[in-house]
Amino acid sequence: MLEKLHIPAAVLVHLIAASLALPVAAQTNETALRDLSGHQVKEAQLRSAVASRTLTWQTGTSANNDYISVGRMANFFGFVALRVSSGQSLTRAHVARDTLTVLEPSQINVLVTLLDEQASAHAATQASRIEMNRSLERLLVGEDVEYANFLALGRTYGASEAELGRVIAQGFGKIAVSLSPSQQNRLAAIRLAHAAGEPDSVRSTGNRVRLPNVDRKVLVNLAARLLSWTTGSPEFNDFEVVGKPNQLFGFVSLRLESGHAVRRGAVAREVLDLLTPEQHEMLDAAVQQNADAFPEFLAVRSALLRALEVALQGEVIDHEAVRRLGAAVGEIEAKMTWAQANAMLRVRDALSTEQLNALLDMRAKYTVAEPDGAPENPVDHGRQLYAQCVLCHASTRDNAVAPSLVDIVGREIAADAGYDLYSPGLRRFAQSQERWSVELLDAFLRSPRALVPGTTMGFDGFDADQDRAAILAYIATLE
Repeated sequence: MLEKLHIPAAVLVHLIAASLALPVAAQTNETALRDLSGHQVKEAQLRSAVASRTLTWQTGTSANNDYISVGRMANFFGFVALRVSSGQSLTRAHVARDTLTVLEPSQINVLVTLLDEQASAHAATQASRIEMNRSLERLLVGEDVEYANFLALGRTYGASEAELGRVIAQGFGKIAVSLSPSQQNRLAAIRLAHAAGEPDSVRSTGNRVRLPNVDRKVLVNLAARLLSWTTGSPEFNDFEVVGKPNQLFGFVSLRLESGHAVRRGAVAREVLDLLTPEQHEMLDAAVQQNADAFPEFLAVRSALLRALEVALQGEVIDHEAVRRLGAAVGEIEAKMTWAQANAMLRVRDALSTEQLNALLDMRAKYTVAEPDGAPENPVDHGRQLYAQCVLCHASTRDNAVAPSLVDIVGREIAADAGYDLYSPGLRRFAQSQERWSVELLDAFLRSPRALVPGTTMGFDGFDADQDRAAILAYIATLE
């Protein structure tokens, strides 16, 4: 269990001031909910998160790593804590459905209006998050990424996410102050019934709400958060799972691909069983950094939540305070992300051929989604695709698993002086084809085994012409 908590003086002042004016909400008796103290951050949980990401980040596509569920952005409203306290038994859809039966048409209309009001803030948050992912991809393929620049991206992302939270909180506040005592009691009962696994005890038949013709997934997400925020205490809503910071490495996508069958702990155990003690130590360095940073992350984040909660009293949220605190949260997350990414890269460079193959086989148990579309810049798209290649073709590895692709065009086939593990199939191919041309590389990338029978390259190939053109364009930039 973490013991030391460092909170900057400015944050302490903010927390003390906020505690003097806690918002009034229809808070339930949370003794009926599961105790969350057992879910406090332990180094074992952090190690599990880092180990599982060692698989997903280095074997997934950009689309995998960019994916984020609708409920994970601007997660300031207590729903994750409620789900954890329920033993993962409740769902957003069911909670939202029951919540909407309690609201008046005018209150539902506030949620519908909020769909449009949050759109620009949501887009800005997603764009800043993607910028962080592109920066991580450059790190993954061996390009230079300045630490200071990465922290700046983190601050931008944190400020954008906090602004999205502000827009949502201000809308929720309009509904909160209009709730009658009867509505407050019914919402509190819905919270406890779902947490106890007894939703039918508060569900009235024939009282279904016909949802407006809008984005229902987003509306459901808003309604579920409205319930958790207006019925939960500030202390309860401050809870955050260890997997939230640094949610840039694709594990959520892997869970989705598996139909939610995969569990972080199970994946982490597989990865950790694969690694040597020395590789464990590489990951542990990131675990320790994250362990030291996580209490400060929670403290600054809780100060941000206090700034948002004034909306529950009908007050206007301070834009500047939210922006400043959001940027501070984002910088801490970026530091944690940087530590994890570099630790995973050190492990990658120390993997043996057998370990690499085992890691790829591990990923192959799940369906990998292809990117929905290519960026306009083919080199950028090629970098994203090359992130899958670099697991084996990393030029920085001392124990190279595959030859370097630097200056591959025009090079003699099976003749990289720094690599001597070419397959017999590729050596036979080299007797009939002297050098790698763009045309040969394109054919090889389409289907390695079709062009070179007996090759030990395990990748099946890229079907799309634009993908092969993009990755060749990126490879041409390697030095």
